[in-house]
Amino acid sequence: MKKTIFAAALISTTILAGGALSVHADDLNGTSQAKIGLAKQDPDHPVDPIGPIDPDDNPASNDPTNNTGDLRIDYISNIDFGQHTISGKTENYAAQKPALRTEAQVSDLRGTGAGWNLQVNYETDKGFTSGEKTLNGAELTLPAGTTATAEGNQSALPVANEVIVNGQAQNIMTAAANTGLGTWADEMTTENVSLKVPSGNLVGDYTATLVWTLSDAPA
Repeated sequence: MKKTIFAAALISTTILAGGALSVHADDLNGTSQAKIGLAKQDPDHPVDPIGPIDPDDNPASNDPTNNTGDLRIDYISNIDFGQHTISGKTENYAAQKPALRTEAQVSDLRGTGAGWNLQVNYETDKGFTSGEKTLNGAELTLPAGTTATAEGNQSALPVANEVIVNGQAQNIMTAAANTGLGTWADEMTTENVSLKVPSGNLVGDYTATLVWTLSDAPA
């Protein structure tokens, strides 16, 4: 409920012999108001990345999604593990690109404090494939990153989680009610993004498509 307060100054006077005016100290105070209105952001307004996004990578590692709306994913990283030779044992490979960091950036410009949830999964249960071939037993791990935001953001931060990616959607960053307002990025150190590859796989250039899903309430 909006209240408007009017303040009146009560002056108590006493006429003394010399005609002087006596004013109590309490009667020297007053009040004033300052106000501002906050409206929703234009849903088509672009949001810049929180930090640099590897401009030297070719192709670019962090392309904008071009999503619109007042709750959206702004950026997600493409991950490259490079070229390796067949091994006779299980190998764990660290990601090589993006050069600076691997990230997913979300903007919540609704101003409602409703919370949100970001999930990730493979597009298919096969995960990494090369034509008709499947990279059997491969395990992609996205570590719990650091949640970063623009300087001065007053919102409580969302929570980032480690995810071993599979065909089921899993929570990678979650904002409970009244947290995660504004723009937030789950920033993962690229070398901590890992791919476990067992022996016994066929040669090939394997790729996997990651599906990132943003819902408008926390899980």
